[in-house]
Amino acid sequence: MPDDFLSRPLKCVVLCAGRGTRLARPEYPKSMVEVAGRPLVDHLVQFWNQYTRDFIFVVGYQKERIISFVEKAPIRAAFVEQKELRGIGYALSLVENLVAEKFIVVLGDCLCRGVFDFPAGMEQGVGVWRTANPADIQRSYSIEVKGGLVSRVVEKPKDLVNDLCGLGFYFLDRKVFEYIRRTPPSPLRNEVEITDVIENMIRSGEPVSPVFLAGNYINITYPDDLERAAAFLRTPPAHR
Repeated sequence: MPDDFLSRPLKCVVLCAGRGTRLARPEYPKSMVEVAGRPLVDHLVQFWNQYTRDFIFVVGYQKERIISFVEKAPIRAAFVEQKELRGIGYALSLVENLVAEKFIVVLGDCLCRGVFDFPAGMEQGVGVWRTANPADIQRSYSIEVKGGLVSRVVEKPKDLVNDLCGLGFYFLDRKVFEYIRRTPPSPLRNEVEITDVIENMIRSGEPVSPVFLAGNYINITYPDDLERAAAFLRTPPAHR
């Protein structure tokens, strides 16, 4: 592969320690809730194994169900237990000793179809998707781009400046762990937010590239998201 990021050995870190409470499935680990007849984690593995066969799953609630399912998949899988739900930054910090220089981070409740455009020479990046629906951005985070690099990210913004939605997919290197340690918990949730970590990286001069998705994306949070996700999995991706 010609792109610098993809030309290196990668691991894919899937953060899936949560439970399906807001999906009205509190008895399930969220990643084991079915979408279009298959567990959410199965869809994630099927998409991301085009980039790597090496996965790390950060698991928590009913971890045995996830482990039992994933161990049957044709991938190399390692598992890390997250005993406290203290935000994405904390969850990511648990894999520091298991990843090499470059790696992918996938939030376990985010699905996509389509193709990512990796900028040549990219060092680190975040997934970006153009959407005509402002609610997509307001449920996720906004992205501003200047000079080919991400210049700002805002978690769950009220005011929008463009149609760029930040995705729950991150293409990182080991420098992120130092920024996690430097980032204080957010006042609202008392958790280390990954968007705060990325924003601190940008302010410190780290080049963070936008990795545009041509296709479909959904962050599965509420019961009606399951129906929307099933619908887009049944239809060809809408390239943008």
